Amino acid sequence: MSWPTRSLRFRPRGFEPTAADKAFKAVQQKKAIEELWLLIAGIIAFLFVVRILRLALRSLVRRRPVEPSPEKSEKSSPLEIVLPGRTGKASWRRIPAAAASAFRVLAFRIHVPLPIGFVTLTELFFICGYIATMLSLTLTNTFDLQYWFFEDRAAHLASCQLPFIVALAGKNNIISFLTGIGHEKLNVLHRAAARTCLILLWIHALSRAISGLSDNFDFSHGWMRWGATGLTAFTLATILSVRFIRNAFFEFFLVSHIILVGIFIISGYLHARHVHFGDYFWPALVVWAFDRVLRTGRLLWNNRGKGASTEHEFSTATVELVSSDTIRLTLKRKFSWRPGQHAYVVLPTVSDLPTEAHPFTIASIPKGLDGTDGPAEKDVVFLIRGRRGFTGRLREHAERSGLTRVPAFVDGPYGCPPDLSRYCTCILVAGGSGVSYTLPLLLDLVHRARAGSSDVRRVIFVWAVRESDHLAWISKTLNEALSAAQPTSLIVEPNIYITGPTCTLPERPRSSSYTPSDGSSTPTSPTDTEKDNFGKGLPVYSSLKIVHGRPSIRRILQEGIDSSTGPVSVDVAGPSSLSASVSRLLSSKLTSPANVLKGAPSVTLHVETFGMSK
Repeated sequence: MSWPTRSLRFRPRGFEPTAADKAFKAVQQKKAIEELWLLIAGIIAFLFVVRILRLALRSLVRRRPVEPSPEKSEKSSPLEIVLPGRTGKASWRRIPAAAASAFRVLAFRIHVPLPIGFVTLTELFFICGYIATMLSLTLTNTFDLQYWFFEDRAAHLASCQLPFIVALAGKNNIISFLTGIGHEKLNVLHRAAARTCLILLWIHALSRAISGLSDNFDFSHGWMRWGATGLTAFTLATILSVRFIRNAFFEFFLVSHIILVGIFIISGYLHARHVHFGDYFWPALVVWAFDRVLRTGRLLWNNRGKGASTEHEFSTATVELVSSDTIRLTLKRKFSWRPGQHAYVVLPTVSDLPTEAHPFTIASIPKGLDGTDGPAEKDVVFLIRGRRGFTGRLREHAERSGLTRVPAFVDGPYGCPPDLSRYCTCILVAGGSGVSYTLPLLLDLVHRARAGSSDVRRVIFVWAVRESDHLAWISKTLNEALSAAQPTSLIVEPNIYITGPTCTLPERPRSSSYTPSDGSSTPTSPTDTEKDNFGKGLPVYSSLKIVHGRPSIRRILQEGIDSSTGPVSVDVAGPSSLSASVSRLLSSKLTSPANVLKGAPSVTLHVETFGMSK
C-alpha cells in the first residue's frame, strides 16, 4: 500500500481524506497505543523483577552481626569498637557497594528545584521521560506535523491511559503489589501522567479547531458538548490540584477532585461513544470501583465484631489532648500493620462529611515490646497535630470535651515502609509530628531485639520539637522502649532537642539523680517519684538526653556512620526542610563512593512522605 505524500498542512473546510489516508492514520494510532502499553508493562515488569531479586537476596544472604568485644567496658563509646575493613585502602571487592552508593546519591538524594517543588533525579527522570514518550508517540509519522495525522491520535493516547492514571491514585492497586512502591510515592507519577493526559486532550481540541472543522463537528451535536464538558472538568481538576491549593485547602481539593474527575470520565465516555471508542473510559471506572470495594471491605473487616472488649470499643476511639495543639487518638482493633504504615481515619461526628477519611501514620506497633505477638486486640495510636480543617475541629473537640470517646472507623494499613532489621546501625531523625513515623520503627527494633530476629546493634533516635510540653506525646512509650531494650545487646540513644525560645522542664526532686549539664540530662535510673509520674502517664526524662537548641544533623550522621560496623539506615520524617537537609548531607562526602570503596559502610536513606499532600 502506498501512503499519502501530498501536503495536508492547509486543508480547505470540507476536505475528505482518501481511504489510504484513513488506513495510515488508523494504523499509526493503533501502533502508538500498543507501544505505550508495552512500555508501561515493561517498566512494571522490570520493577517487579528488581523487587523479587532484592527479596531473594535478603532471605538468602543474611549478614552475621558483629558482636561487641567481650573486653569492652559497659561505658565504652561505640566509637571505640574496632571497625573491620577500615584499612583506608580501596578494594575491588567493595566496587559493587561503591556503585550502589553512587546510584543512591544520584537517584534519590540530589533534589532539583521545580515550580511544583523539589523532586529527586529519579522522579524527574520518570516525569520528563513520560512526557517525552507521550509527545513522541503523538507527533512521530505525521508528515511534517500535519494536524490531521495527530489530532485524533492525541485523544486516543490520552484516553487509553486513563485506567493507568486512576490505578496510580488508588490506595489498592496492582502496581504497588507488584513493585513494592507505596501509593503515596506513586502519586508523583499519577500527577505527571494526568497532566500529560490533559496536554494531549488540549492538543486534540485545538488541532481540530485550528485545522478547520466540518459541519459535522460543532456544538449543535450532543457528543461535542459532552466533550467540551469533560475537558473543562478535567482542566479545573488539574488547576485545583496544584500544590499550594492542595496543601491550603486539602478537604476542598479532595471533594472537588473526585467530583470533577467523575464528570470528566462520564462526559468523555459519552463523547467518545459516538465514534465507537467509549471502551477507553469505562475501564477507569472499574479500576476506581475496585479500589473502593476493597477499601469498604477492609473498613468493615477492621471494625468488625466483638472481642474481650465490648462492641462499643470496636466502633469508637479515645480522643485525648496531650499538648496545646496535639491529639492522641487511640483505637482498639483486631488487625495488624507494619511499623511506618499509615491508615485512614473516619470520625463521622467530627468531619463535615460522615465518610470523610484522613490519612495519619500509625504511631504504635501491633506486637509487644517483650518480643511476643501481643494481645489480639491492638492499640492503634495516632498523634495528630491540630491545625485547620478536620484536625482543627478535632483539636477543638478535645479542648471542649477532654478525654472522651467518639465514633471512629479505620481503613488500612497502607504504605510500604522499609525493613530495618538487616542493618547494623539505624539513625531515626524526626521533626515535630514526624515522630509518628520514627517512633514505631524504634519500637519494632526493640521488639525484634527481644525476639532475636534483628541484626541491628545501635539505634540513634533524634527528635526535634519546638516546645518542651511536646515531650508528653511519647515520653511514656519511649521510656518503656528503653526499659525493654536493656536486657538485649541493642544500644538505644535517645536525643531530644527543644528548638523553641524556652525550655522549661518539670522540676526534679532533690533525691533525683537528674542533674542538668549544659542544657542536657544524662541517662540514670528513675526514682520512686519518677516511677509514680511514669505510671500516671506524665513525662519522664531521666533516661533521655534533652538539649535546648537545634540538632547538628551533620555531626549526628557523621558519628553514626563512622562508628557503624555494617550497613546504616537513615530514616527521616518531618518538615520538608529537614528531609532536604538530610538528603543533601548524605549526598556529600559522608557517603561518597570513594569512602565506601575504602571500607566505609553503605548508607540507605528512607524519607516518609504523603503523595497526596506534598
